[in-house]
Amino acid sequence: MIKMRQRHTVRFAVLFSILGFFLLNACQYRVALNPPWKKDNNAGKATLQFHTDSLVSRLEAARLAGRPVFIDFYTSWCGPCRVMDRDVFTDGKLAADFNRDFISLKVNAEVGEGVALARSFQIKAYPTLVFLDSKGAEKERSVGLTTAAELRRLGRKVAR
Repeated sequence: MIKMRQRHTVRFAVLFSILGFFLLNACQYRVALNPPWKKDNNAGKATLQFHTDSLVSRLEAARLAGRPVFIDFYTSWCGPCRVMDRDVFTDGKLAADFNRDFISLKVNAEVGEGVALARSFQIKAYPTLVFLDSKGAEKERSVGLTTAAELRRLGRKVAR
């Protein structure tokens, strides 16, 4: 009886480990942020200003302004998406660069127009960050959790 319980416990632990691996992999989870004791206080600093209206209207604004478009595809259940909102998009340098150089759009991939957009951009994991030129052609993409420094590097590459 005791050996049978031990086998069930081992099976449960293995099954739980495998399930956890697949769940983390589905969000493309990576540990990429600074530890909390190294972070500066972002209170009072600028945050990245996202629009939530339609992609068509943002592309028209981008075309008129001659600026590229930055799209954050997220879902409400995605943990790394929340980390990006809390730790990356509140970075002062990133916010200043992106608010100046990009028209930023935040798209919930499970609600409204976001479902069709996620399908058309072939979004497979969250968060997915897509950079478009002012005409709507994709220039760069980042899948999964990323740092503010890496996102700034991608932004500079696209904005040139």
